[in-house]
Amino acid sequence: MGYWYHFAIMFEALFILTTVDTGTRVARYIFQEIIKTIRPKAKLAKGNSLSGVIICGGIISFAWGYLVYNGDISTIWPMFGVANQLLATLALSIGTVYILKHSGKWQYALITFLPSVFMFVTTFVAGVDNILNNYLPKHNLQGYLNSSLSLGMLALVIIIFVESNRRAILALRLSFNK
Repeated sequence: MGYWYHFAIMFEALFILTTVDTGTRVARYIFQEIIKTIRPKAKLAKGNSLSGVIICGGIISFAWGYLVYNGDISTIWPMFGVANQLLATLALSIGTVYILKHSGKWQYALITFLPSVFMFVTTFVAGVDNILNNYLPKHNLQGYLNSSLSLGMLALVIIIFVESNRRAILALRLSFNK
């Protein structure tokens, strides 16, 4: 039993805390890029500014804390699942473009393209279902916030998926014209 206890502690430390740490860092980077786009000369926009890192990191950590404190695992876990599967979709889509650009063989690209289409369709439908049947029926701020965050993820994935497929088609045209 002691083995399983230590396994559970390691799982919590390595998986959950690493995921939250990585998510917080990426969210801070994105937040600082948004600030840089809106106000290029703002102190918070500078990635090497210690005060910018601390303030933006604090805002993102507060946002994480708000989501966790006002919700429970049933509100966070479905969104985490959708985000995780959409990340796999993006990795497969970008991998398809990479394979096409570096090998030029469409047969090789099918190894990543077909799973990316499957992942995109199933995860997108699951994300929409999550919004319509899990978050919006709550009719509270938490439900609306989770719905808007999920919609944002779905919109960004559509943009990246369509753009990567556009680039894949361009790479295919280039390889066929050689």
